[in-house]
Amino acid sequence: MISEDNAQALNRYTNYIAVATLKVATVFVVLHLYGCGSSPVERIHSGEAQGTTYVIKYNGDESVTQLQVDSVIESMDVEMNTWRNDARISKLNNFTREDVAFSFDDHSKIWSVIWKLSSEIHTDSDGAFDPTVKPLVDLWGFGLNHVDSVDSMDVDSIMRFVGFGPENIDLKEPEPSRTLSETQIFKGDGRTQLDFNAIAQGYTVDMLIDLLLDAGIENAMVELGGEVRCIGLNLNGLPWRIAVDKPVINDGTGGRPLQAILEVQNASICTSGNYRKFKEIDGVRVSHTIDPRTGYPAYHALLSVTIQAGSAAVADAYATACMVLGPKDGRAFIDKMQRENSGTPIEALFIIDAGVNATLDVPFEFWATEGWKEDIIWL
Repeated sequence: MISEDNAQALNRYTNYIAVATLKVATVFVVLHLYGCGSSPVERIHSGEAQGTTYVIKYNGDESVTQLQVDSVIESMDVEMNTWRNDARISKLNNFTREDVAFSFDDHSKIWSVIWKLSSEIHTDSDGAFDPTVKPLVDLWGFGLNHVDSVDSMDVDSIMRFVGFGPENIDLKEPEPSRTLSETQIFKGDGRTQLDFNAIAQGYTVDMLIDLLLDAGIENAMVELGGEVRCIGLNLNGLPWRIAVDKPVINDGTGGRPLQAILEVQNASICTSGNYRKFKEIDGVRVSHTIDPRTGYPAYHALLSVTIQAGSAAVADAYATACMVLGPKDGRAFIDKMQRENSGTPIEALFIIDAGVNATLDVPFEFWATEGWKEDIIWL
């Protein structure tokens, strides 16, 4: 379960991480209804970041500048953007020595906080969430290289150094005595590489919300690449309304069919799906969801997962874990997290391929946690 220290850390730090995400999360559409007559001014910041787009909406007397928003995003990019050669994570991934540590000053505590959170979710999900999956993602062609075929021997070879644990890779924080003044990362195998983008985009959203809260803003919505966190109320004084995409491939008209609407207040909503990003390998269509426990793409009927949690980082990681686990084990994971995090508003919506039971009118099956069953507005 998520420790109290990490829960506090998510609210304490204002400099977090960013990464150009490889995961194609189902993009949310923010539904905001404007009232008539006199009303508070709504401020909007929007742009491109991390290979996708972002929108920040808030209302009230306080504000932040675009320069502040840009600064936060850049501070994340320089730590965790695997698509930037100058990012610290890229330098670590290129560091292959096993006899000495990769040392650096983690003054913002970005690395220590996300490392602890990732470790906890890795354990809770029985390894379904694993930041060391990067070599497998690259092998299956979801990195920079085009791939037409994958050899099982290559999978077996890479699996020897996949696993988010101290035997493969470990982080040690500076000691209070200052004997150890820098953060150190040790590799048990120099080929181990990290990719935190299954949690980083959500963590970015948390950081941007912290920026707004520090400025005294109480009513806001931040959306980045489909990961959303809302505080307070929208311009009409109502909960924010967030729409979830129908898990179908775009028809080329530019429209995005919607499946449901959720009302969100003081919570995060993140979706992960495998129906848009896929490749054909050895004549078989495979999704970008790689199971780090087997080394192969996940094969199951789960098309998309939408998670609500207290922080976007947790919601993001839980959604990824469920997409690896599939519909049955994913439900068990969510049930366990609800029990172990009784004070955290964790909810889930699974959209599942109906398979042989599918019809033209009803192609999907749905599963939702009890807290959402009555609240989802179906479209």
